[in-house]
Amino acid sequence: MEQFLGIDLGTQGVKVIGWDEEGNFLGSTSREYPILTPQIGFAEQNPEIWWEKTKEAIKELVNLIPQVNVKAIGFSGQMHGTVIIDDNLKPLYPAIIWADQRSHQEVKIIREKLEDKLATICGSDVATGFMAPTLLWLKENQREIFNRIRWAILPKDYLKIKMGLTPSTDVADASSTLLFNIRKRNWSEEVLEILGLNDNIFPPVYESTQVIGQMKEEVKEELGLKGEVLLVAGAGDQHCAALGNGITEEGELLITIGTGGQVFTPLCEPLVDDKLRIHTFCHAIPGFWHLLGATLCAGLALSWFKKSVLDSPLQAFDFKELDQEAQKVEAGSHGLLFLPYLIGERTPYMDPRARGSFLNLHLTHGRAHFIRAIMEGVCLGLKNVTEVFKELGVEPQRIVFSGGGAKSALWRKIMASVLDAPLFTTQVREEAATGACILAMMGTEKSSEEEIISKIIRYGNPVLPERKAAEIYAEIYPKFRDAYPALKKLFP
Repeated sequence: MEQFLGIDLGTQGVKVIGWDEEGNFLGSTSREYPILTPQIGFAEQNPEIWWEKTKEAIKELVNLIPQVNVKAIGFSGQMHGTVIIDDNLKPLYPAIIWADQRSHQEVKIIREKLEDKLATICGSDVATGFMAPTLLWLKENQREIFNRIRWAILPKDYLKIKMGLTPSTDVADASSTLLFNIRKRNWSEEVLEILGLNDNIFPPVYESTQVIGQMKEEVKEELGLKGEVLLVAGAGDQHCAALGNGITEEGELLITIGTGGQVFTPLCEPLVDDKLRIHTFCHAIPGFWHLLGATLCAGLALSWFKKSVLDSPLQAFDFKELDQEAQKVEAGSHGLLFLPYLIGERTPYMDPRARGSFLNLHLTHGRAHFIRAIMEGVCLGLKNVTEVFKELGVEPQRIVFSGGGAKSALWRKIMASVLDAPLFTTQVREEAATGACILAMMGTEKSSEEEIISKIIRYGNPVLPERKAAEIYAEIYPKFRDAYPALKKLFP
């Protein structure tokens, strides 16, 4: 029986999952690693730590499989980040990841230089942490190191080099650099020339399902792997999470509440918002594109409130306990409204200076009201994203809810009622890593993605909106939408 592994190189840790060709789950393992913040606004990681932790996770998973026969490995990874390496394929500098904010001046420069090309070529507005402004920051502030760059690659692609391949990337992840022509599905010579970047430092680009090589024998031996162990190009974590939730067709929406929140939908043709409120990138499915809207602070908002406001040296609250407490509060939190812009906001405002707030506070509000208001505010923020999708002509036919938020019964009910639509969830573990596994299967089998996905993904009964709650949220949403412009002048 042939087996497939999926590796998801995330922001806080790496996850490795295994499935066999019949869709049987083999196991999953993970390892954590830190985000380094040497200065305010910096967010870095050590690529060698990524590799060491990935090896540990693979070895642990191999020990869970009775007869190892790995056909292929697929890759998923945190998007936008930058790894610069020299002629010997060694890192020249710590990886600068998506959460980094040092390049805010370079973001302004790129907007001024590219103007309408952001929409016509790149399909997206630019933000700090993307590869384009990061490289310009390195050119301005670390010139000696910048001049030694042989390759500029995305985070997950470093793992493939450690497995024995020459530098490469895929169309889906490369789209998130803002140096890519999403329609031609290749690096944009025009954008690189305008920004003064040498096109020779960017690796060859493949479709996400392409087999791009085979793991070196010495690496296979070190990891305890047996079989062909072909390496498939892979994609960004959002693309893989969509596959891992069975999202493959136009009209299907994936809503994720993790640390941040995302709304994702596939496209048969590139569709770009001329206001640049959302991203249009190439999809991991060959010949497809997708829309991606993001709210920066979703599960993070509730985690912040628990850790920074509620927890004390004498008592640490449990998320399940808080969830149960918030269920006792009626929809609308007795008028309490939360704006989840604790670290700025992407869709639809693209405003790094936006700030969070509680509105309509009253003496009758207690802890449970705050908890529920946070959950409702995150869902209302994600509704803001879906409204942009609808404005662009996307009519949701099916909505799948995933991430840590989808594990909460209350959050599922709130999200369904805010959208006034049924929500589906899957029982899949580690959706992004599973999506990477599906890419490995697609790249090495003759089966279509639909046949492969049908073996792995099952949906439960949908969560239906509660009628009274849906009516309350329909009244609240215009107030939520009006709050940002009303408060914008107060933001620092």
